[in-house]
Amino acid sequence: MARTFQIGFSIVVLGTLGFAWTLFNPKITSVDEQIIIAAAVLDRARTDHTVRVLADVNWTILPSVETSKDRKTLFIAKMLPLIAEQNERILIQRARAETAAAGSAAYNGLIHDYGLKTGASRKALLARIDRIPESLTLAQAAIESGWGTSRFSQLGHAYFGERTYNKDVPGMAALRATGFKVKSFHSTSGSIRSFMRTLNTHRAYKAFRARRANLRAQGQKVTGADLAITLKSYSEIGTEYIDRILLTIRANNFGGFDGIEHVDH
Repeated sequence: MARTFQIGFSIVVLGTLGFAWTLFNPKITSVDEQIIIAAAVLDRARTDHTVRVLADVNWTILPSVETSKDRKTLFIAKMLPLIAEQNERILIQRARAETAAAGSAAYNGLIHDYGLKTGASRKALLARIDRIPESLTLAQAAIESGWGTSRFSQLGHAYFGERTYNKDVPGMAALRATGFKVKSFHSTSGSIRSFMRTLNTHRAYKAFRARRANLRAQGQKVTGADLAITLKSYSEIGTEYIDRILLTIRANNFGGFDGIEHVDH
């Protein structure tokens, strides 16, 4: 049976496997409303294994939320649909890479986009064009941004601590370090997209891509926990960082989100 909540001028209808709501406000801004909606997002994600981006929710500034439980709920509900949306974009590109004729404009365009040299094999291209497990992306975003409370995430939509040494790339200076900036973005989606591109193209994550390709070739499900063990070089703390990722995935049951489908309704 569906549950209906009347909150202010908004009517929120939550179903068992899905949910829908009619919003008379152009944006949902109340934290209490957002927490109810966020819980519904996660309920649908865990039961129906689908999510959609909620353009009508103006997610609150997380440091202002009183409890860590609510901050986590809001953070996951905000990030997970955007992560799934970016993975959908990547899988569309992968489908093109699988069918485009070698040497065609479409094929060469993908090779260029993914940082390979002209004439690269389809195998090499497909190793780079693949989804990043949702559990891994969520865990790293949570760690790097303090569950969305860091200065970088609040002011620069920077959720993954990506550094740049290029003065022409938008970024924010670190308070206790010099010589680099933390990349900043116009949107949360931009940060997620950059993070995924980094793992899919940077030479430091060649082992990450190789392990993912091997698991896929063997017909196994690719999970965040499977790939986290290759990310020692992502952080200066090395293997301790891998342990943090794995703990975050386990403690928050992120593994159930891997392979989730992004939908438009």
